[in-house]
Amino acid sequence: MFRSMIAGAIIALWMGMPAIAASDYPLLKDSPSSAHYTLVRVNDYWSPASITYSPAGNFFVLDSLKISKIDALGNKVFSLKNSETTHLLPFTYYIATSKGMYDLSRSRPKLERFEQVVNDSKTRTLTNDSFNEIYGQAYADADIVVYDEPNYEEGIDKYRAYMWIKGGWVLFYLSDRAITLDSDYDLGVAVQEYPAKYNRTLMLRDVQSKTYSAGNIDLAGENPRLMALLPERKMRYPARGKLKVMQFRKERVDDTYRGVPVVFTGTAKHRLRIGNEDLFFREIALKAVRRKLDTQMHWYVVPAPYQDKTQVGFLEFVPISNLTSEGSGGVYALRRN
Repeated sequence: MFRSMIAGAIIALWMGMPAIAASDYPLLKDSPSSAHYTLVRVNDYWSPASITYSPAGNFFVLDSLKISKIDALGNKVFSLKNSETTHLLPFTYYIATSKGMYDLSRSRPKLERFEQVVNDSKTRTLTNDSFNEIYGQAYADADIVVYDEPNYEEGIDKYRAYMWIKGGWVLFYLSDRAITLDSDYDLGVAVQEYPAKYNRTLMLRDVQSKTYSAGNIDLAGENPRLMALLPERKMRYPARGKLKVMQFRKERVDDTYRGVPVVFTGTAKHRLRIGNEDLFFREIALKAVRRKLDTQMHWYVVPAPYQDKTQVGFLEFVPISNLTSEGSGGVYALRRN
């Protein structure tokens, strides 16, 4: 009882503060806007999304519960659900399925079925020498080569190569005894003797928090092991726009320690400034004792060389639970009106 009285007294200290009217600012899900810009929801899954940009095609690839193509104006033009047999290959715009491939650089992506399957469980008769001879010729003929991990849930125990040869896709099961494989779950598969052939996509960056749009890849603190392998580490990301908390009010106790509140949640008013224009909105934020306010948000932009090709940025809001959101979780594209 005494502890609850202490907690109640501490909470009461904020009751004299002026309330933030719910009608003052819209929620993110209500598409905040200014004279020339609007934040439009392009993904509503409450988990960090991988967002990459294709310099070759001038579009974005968003990988979450669904894999989506977002054009240079911020419009979602294609979407396909992830599954055990359908997934995006890391840092590419190719979606691999059990039946064929989707190439998101196409104006209208569609399933392109494998024209040939080589060295699978039914035709696995290649020796080390014959593998290198046959694969080496296929590799020389291929315009695109991307690699993939085994999929044990699907019963596939071999690494795979997807090869675009003379206008069609060929699926090639690799012989790991005949080649040197370098597999990193986060970054994909590499073959020393036969490097991949494709146009790599690039991560975006939140300049303020120094965070990359890496989804669930562990780049916290700019993981030295992974960052050493990524070209983004040498790229400059000028801040296009700035996200700022204008006001925060502690409204609820989210956690206590020995009866004393240590984590609070409450309404935060945000301003996204783009040039001379401001977009205002509100969402729930968290404040732990002796820690900075956690807005659960990131504002991602493309690297410097490509900021003249697209003005689109992405605001990601990932609530830690359904108690720290009013239904706005997901990714929002900044689109010109």
